[in-house]
Amino acid sequence: MFVTKNLYQNDETWKQTPLGNSSETIGGWGCLLTSVTMMLNGIGYSETPVTVNEKMKKAGGFQGAFFIPSVLPYIWPNCAYRDMQPCETSPAPISVIDAAVAAGKPVILQVDWNKQVGIQTHFVLIKEKKADDYSLYDPYKYGGDGPGVDVLLTKRYKYNGAKLASEISAVLWFDSYSLVAPEPPKVTKVPVPAEKFIIYASEDDLSLRAEPSVSGYLWKRMINGTELICLEPKAQAKSKIGVQGQWIQIQDPKGDQGYVAAWYVSEQKKKNASSSTSTPVSAPAPVPAGALALYPTEELSFRSQPVISPETLIRRVPVSEQLISLEPANQAIAKVGVQNQWIKVRDAAKKEGYVAAWYAKYAGGSTATTSVATSATGKVKTTVEMVSLRNQPVVSDASLIKRVPINYEFTITEAGGEAKIGANDKWIKVKDATHEGMLQPGLSHVNWE
Repeated sequence: MFVTKNLYQNDETWKQTPLGNSSETIGGWGCLLTSVTMMLNGIGYSETPVTVNEKMKKAGGFQGAFFIPSVLPYIWPNCAYRDMQPCETSPAPISVIDAAVAAGKPVILQVDWNKQVGIQTHFVLIKEKKADDYSLYDPYKYGGDGPGVDVLLTKRYKYNGAKLASEISAVLWFDSYSLVAPEPPKVTKVPVPAEKFIIYASEDDLSLRAEPSVSGYLWKRMINGTELICLEPKAQAKSKIGVQGQWIQIQDPKGDQGYVAAWYVSEQKKKNASSSTSTPVSAPAPVPAGALALYPTEELSFRSQPVISPETLIRRVPVSEQLISLEPANQAIAKVGVQNQWIKVRDAAKKEGYVAAWYAKYAGGSTATTSVATSATGKVKTTVEMVSLRNQPVVSDASLIKRVPINYEFTITEAGGEAKIGANDKWIKVKDATHEGMLQPGLSHVNWE
């Protein structure tokens, strides 16, 4: 049973507070923010929707009012965000949810709060399983809600059959490294050397620890490209860079000090596709024609051989890192999401190795296979959930117009666009009734219609 205190988005204390970088309010649209706040408090933190709102804003955790869960571990390192699993058009994975709940892990669900046509999105945090239902920490307070009052999912949210499998339209998977955040150790700051030697995080999720060990207290997680000042002699630090098992004492841009794994840093800052309102976004490295782009469904092992062994482990790959399959597409498609299958891939550093296929998904967000129809009439349909329509041929938060569901239809607006279907390194111009934009047809999983 996951234990926390129920907080309410429509609490008078903060309901009028602007949500993220928008004119919306926490009271009106802060259900995910408030559910996450309750989750964080259940794994050892002490937050309110206002404090989480502010910290996420400072860390770039909002796109307007849209809350970005993958930013959470960079602010609260005891929190592990695994994935969001859409299930609007398929039964919710109840057995998997049950197992997570039984293990005391926090699970946030998307449900439909209104009987209008379509999913009127609301997010709730599971408290425990009750017979064939879930007892909830509901972030929206209705009349009669309060301490000791059980809120059951299918009794309150019952517009799609009043069954768990049909009422749950998405699952957000979380974990924690301990149920209680450990007490931080007392440290004495080290003077920064007169001759600064700068190194850079070469992976997302780089840990800053109090001691040079994976068991050392975790101060924070840092993103790829973070600038770090070495607190050790330059020659000593240079000899460790890229070496497995070595640690370097550093200071980060905020002045916090600790140790980082030397095999996850470099002397050169990697170029990363980034975005802002004033800076053009660089396109990601081109994907080889016909190859599949993949993402881990959770942090997974990158290995020198398709064998689970300490000797084969090269490093751990974060969920934010794109991998490129080096196998023929038809061969890789048959493996994605399949237990005991392995895929040979290239990582972000262009190194080659193997990953477990059962922890991989297409860059379009699904582990399902796809196919291409045999006719073309100027229209395409998506074959998986949450396909991205973008305003330019760049994968970034800034380029996203919207995400669309499975079987969503677009009209191709460029001559010869049909020839690009299935090509991972191409973009195709399309439109629907309200928007014009671009799809990456190989990664987005679209069929000819």
